[in-house]
Amino acid sequence: MTAEYDDFADVYEQSIEDSPLAAASLPFYVQLYLACPGPVAELGIGAGRIAIEAAKQGKRIVGVDNSWRMLADCRRRAAQAGVLDRLTLIQSDFREFALPQPAMLITMPFHTICEFADGEVRRQVLPRIRDSLVPGGRFVFDYFVFDPELAARYNNIPHLEAEYQDPETGQDALFWTCGLYNFEEQTIRVIAWTDYLDRDGLVVRRQYKRYSSCWIETEQMRGELEAAGFEIEACYGDFDGGEIGADSTVNVWVTRRPSTDDS
Repeated sequence: MTAEYDDFADVYEQSIEDSPLAAASLPFYVQLYLACPGPVAELGIGAGRIAIEAAKQGKRIVGVDNSWRMLADCRRRAAQAGVLDRLTLIQSDFREFALPQPAMLITMPFHTICEFADGEVRRQVLPRIRDSLVPGGRFVFDYFVFDPELAARYNNIPHLEAEYQDPETGQDALFWTCGLYNFEEQTIRVIAWTDYLDRDGLVVRRQYKRYSSCWIETEQMRGELEAAGFEIEACYGDFDGGEIGADSTVNVWVTRRPSTDDS
């Protein structure tokens, strides 16, 4: 699996800065980590947005990511926060990762599972996660609820995500994204670019980035989880434990490896 997020490390913070789901997920996962009495692993740890906050409060966490640039950013941020010794960071494809010991809790926050646009990849990743848990251990993750009307409206339409100052050059920068939706295959090809401006507001450099994503329907996800051997405790419509409704923008899954199984 290619690490498409290697290209996004320098703009990741800008891309999620105004995301309400990112803001809501932070306390949810931090509290989940702190409440777990045993080993915790986060798949798709990225720059450590969630794990570092939990580490500040004393929790030790194993973080797995396939992007070396995101992991480098995570190490830098953790060192600045004084908690690098509480993180064990592993660069690995999610189909092949190995934890130092089975985890009591594994998470995959903030739509990371949607990076597996090929359903066959999910069918390889999910059993790997299950087998990396202790019997009775939990797997918790979330992803956005697809809105077909909104997608049709913004399909192939550029959207300004952030305006910021580049920390290295001091140049003003504009970060844009454009989603190309394949409604039959449930995939999204995201084309993103950064425009760097001079003092007169002229574009002096443009840098493109690309990655693939998808959306997953609730019952589709339920079937994949059950096929991988998970027991489903709940699927919430928000990070406060609310029921799924017409206005829900996220699915939050709480699943468990059976306490007794054939493995």
